[in-house]
Amino acid sequence: MTKTINLTIPLYPGMPVGNVWAWDAPFRQEPIVTLENNGVRIDALSFHSETGTRLMMAATIDEGAPTIGQLDVGQFVNRDAVVIDIPKGPEEEITLDDIDRFVTPDPDYRDGDIVLIRTGWGNEKRYEKLGDDYAVRTPHFSEAGSMRLTEIMKAKNSDTVAIDVAYVGSCGWKHMKKEWVDLPPWLRPPFPSETAKIYLKNYTKEKSWPDWAASWPLHAHGYIIAALCNLDLISQKRVKITALPLMVRDSIGAPVTVVAIEE
Repeated sequence: MTKTINLTIPLYPGMPVGNVWAWDAPFRQEPIVTLENNGVRIDALSFHSETGTRLMMAATIDEGAPTIGQLDVGQFVNRDAVVIDIPKGPEEEITLDDIDRFVTPDPDYRDGDIVLIRTGWGNEKRYEKLGDDYAVRTPHFSEAGSMRLTEIMKAKNSDTVAIDVAYVGSCGWKHMKKEWVDLPPWLRPPFPSETAKIYLKNYTKEKSWPDWAASWPLHAHGYIIAALCNLDLISQKRVKITALPLMVRDSIGAPVTVVAIEE
């Protein structure tokens, strides 16, 4: 019997992933026409390229890398994945030692697998219960942990890591967190506010690269699928994964619908 598990955080107004950093453009949904007035309902939707469960790629840091519209989406259909548990709590790092303890020796990790990491952060609709803290206090990779995982994935011919943390690396601790996230909400109106635009104009590579250092090795190597949920519903060590991104032709990443299939 086949079991299909939805690993995708739904998009909804006020959702935390895509709502806290200076470059976030929060998900918005408003009616264009309504059943009551027009007899039909059509909504206007707006959000940014890293809202919710999303596919991230090398194009984030490399202008010569493929965009979403240049992908063969078949490469994300019915892929073999190995489930690896690395339990983590708020603000904890996935370290080099964690990778060598949980990933390196895993006997079920086969050549070419998607590495599906389960920290527990995406369980039980925590994204609804914690609000913005779900994004701000997420577990994440250390730079050394990210580099070590990248090394192992290259050796195993794996091109994709999928994980249930809201953000993969570093979380802006040097600059953006204290300069933006820690401010009262009324002092950090979201993009496209002039306040956000001015901040981002001054948030140069000298700030952004140290702030998110743990992300870059994984971005440069292949594909990242982040902010998964419901991984606790997976009962098998190996599953099939299908991940279909929103087909925005020239985008460097996009929200993605992800399902796991257990046979």
